[in-house]
Amino acid sequence: MGKAHVKICPKCSGIKAKALVEAGVAKSEIATGCNGGCLKKHPELRDRVAARVDGKLVSAKSEKKLAKKVAEALSA
Repeated sequence: MGKAHVKICPKCSGIKAKALVEAGVAKSEIATGCNGGCLKKHPELRDRVAARVDGKLVSAKSEKKLAKKVAEALSA
């Protein structure tokens, strides 16, 4: 198993791994833990959900939209 390409924080991200898996992201691609996307560091993320994809912070207004963005980014 290689390095995970998606990192979500169970406290701050606002998205569950299950939503990413349902969008087509392989479970082996997902890691949980601090991704540095909390509101203290990124106040612009208020009312948004976020994840790190290949080291880049990606956000959307809903869990469903973020899951779609992450799946598309990994397939590109």
